[in-house]
Amino acid sequence: MSKSITIRSTLRSLSISPQNYVFVTRTLQRAFTSAATTVYNCDDMSVDQTTAKTMWSSKMIAWQAHSYSTIDDLVLTSNARSPVMVRPKEVLVRIKASSVNPLDIMMAEGYGQVLLGTIRQAQQLSLHKPVEFPLTLGRDFCGEIIAKGVKVKNDLNIGDIVMGVVPPFHQGCHAEYVTVPDGLVAKKPAHITNEEAAGLLYTGLTAWAALKVAGGLCVLKAAEKNILVIGGSGGVGNCAIQLLKHWGAKVTTTCHSNAISLVKGLKPDNIVDYTTKDVQKQLEQFGKFDLILDAAGIPYDNISTYTPLLKGWSCSAFITLRSPILQNTDSYGFFGGMFKNAIDLVVPNILSGAVFKGSSFRWGTFIPLESGVKELAKLVVEKKMIIPIEKTYKFMDLKDAYKRVQEGHLRGKIIITFDKPSLDKARLTN
Repeated sequence: MSKSITIRSTLRSLSISPQNYVFVTRTLQRAFTSAATTVYNCDDMSVDQTTAKTMWSSKMIAWQAHSYSTIDDLVLTSNARSPVMVRPKEVLVRIKASSVNPLDIMMAEGYGQVLLGTIRQAQQLSLHKPVEFPLTLGRDFCGEIIAKGVKVKNDLNIGDIVMGVVPPFHQGCHAEYVTVPDGLVAKKPAHITNEEAAGLLYTGLTAWAALKVAGGLCVLKAAEKNILVIGGSGGVGNCAIQLLKHWGAKVTTTCHSNAISLVKGLKPDNIVDYTTKDVQKQLEQFGKFDLILDAAGIPYDNISTYTPLLKGWSCSAFITLRSPILQNTDSYGFFGGMFKNAIDLVVPNILSGAVFKGSSFRWGTFIPLESGVKELAKLVVEKKMIIPIEKTYKFMDLKDAYKRVQEGHLRGKIIITFDKPSLDKARLTN
């Protein structure tokens, strides 16, 4: 049987959309028939030959979910299917470190399955719901580019160490390899570690999008604005404080007494210990706020206690990261969930009283935008942003890392290192 026939028959068993079928087939054929050179180029991508077999013909090590359940049911396997580059602007990365975010725990339990599945189906131009399992979690990472599409930006090359982020509707990066669009990676600055780089972009983009998009700071200048960040010691709070200070805003933040020393290093203008009894009075002394970003996830019932702190009739806003969009679509289906989302956005604006004072209640969420990646990377290069790390876990101990994130009250990022002993042990025991 010829190689081309074998490749075609193999591809029929994979969920590859029709518009990418020819691209993948041609790439695989050239990968198997290429001359023995160190690095070779073809019409569609550039490939490091020493990794070609790993990328396309062998399996990889990964932590995966085979059903929606608890994190205890995550499975470590050495037989996970390696990712395939199917678009000319993608890069394939060998992971060196990754972080764990609260979204990973929630997705393992089924959170967002309806809307994320609909997005995957739309991307594949398919009439059928795509296969969800096995599901690999993990949203941001640091790693080495080992293959790139022909339309990838010229400043990204094979061998570059990059930091990147994976959208929730793509397979994640708690695995040896991941493919991502070139706009969602940036070169790692030499002065930060792989672990620090791995902890930046998911929480960073969440904070950036909440402030720039939901908060309107993409239009309105942040300079001289008075902004409150609730929960400054967590990943999103860390990034929000640093972004706002860089943009020239006056920043007040809240945190637990045992996190004050950490938050001081981010240089906000004011810090309030939320464990004290007179939190509201302390916040009031810093004046009315143009924006309030809730990075702590306070209950909706408590929002009305903060809306009086907003400036009246000045387009001020309370932004929460507790968006019900994915939860509603899970509970009511896609269309029913979207209708429920509209209601859930209007009702808090009325009940909190914000709308009657010219203010508004808004949802902030992670948005994978290249402009956000570029700005965050630039700040790190200029040493204007730091990435606090609470603890680093080995790849084999991923479940322990998940459990720490599940406990909450983090004082920095939780990082997983893809250490060689863990990977070797996984190959031997799976």
